[in-house]
Amino acid sequence: MPLDHFVVETPEAGAVRAYIDIANDVLLDHTLAKAVSKLHIAIDPEYPLFIAVGKLGRLPPLVRLRDFADVTFEPGKVKLGINEETHLAALLDKLWTRYGKNRVEQPDRWTVEIADQPDLPVDRDLADMVVSDPTEGLVRDLIYALLSIAPEGFRVREHKYENGRFWLASSENTLPDDLQARIRALFAKMGETAP
Repeated sequence: MPLDHFVVETPEAGAVRAYIDIANDVLLDHTLAKAVSKLHIAIDPEYPLFIAVGKLGRLPPLVRLRDFADVTFEPGKVKLGINEETHLAALLDKLWTRYGKNRVEQPDRWTVEIADQPDLPVDRDLADMVVSDPTEGLVRDLIYALLSIAPEGFRVREHKYENGRFWLASSENTLPDDLQARIRALFAKMGETAP
């Protein structure tokens, strides 16, 4: 796996190779190997505690309305010419939330119309509206993958993702009081700051 930083720390020498192999396999199986640029795993069998910290590489861009539809303002309505259906369901959900179902119509598969009323105008920057954030699915898959890497039976868990950096901690016991300090120390070993 071509990561900028990939380390497994544990006092059990034989476990290092095993966890490297497990992490490689899990990230490859979940098609996350190219998404993660740094990963540092620390396992404390005494406590017991599993911590994985890391950083995502290049993040996928936000999907905006203008990326898959043409927006035309006409008298009394805004017409959206859909060029690709992939994000149509997410778009309709956002439009219904913002403008109400009674103002949003879909006369055909490739067209969506929004009633533009003087007292409730349609946002003139509608084309810039974020319809989907692919990072959300990526992070969900990443947390699931990290849980697959963690030892079985470690049911007490906590995780965080922010600005491309993530961490997950799990244990059989309650998580230690010094968890945040441990996480910051692992990020420092990667040359990063904790989220």
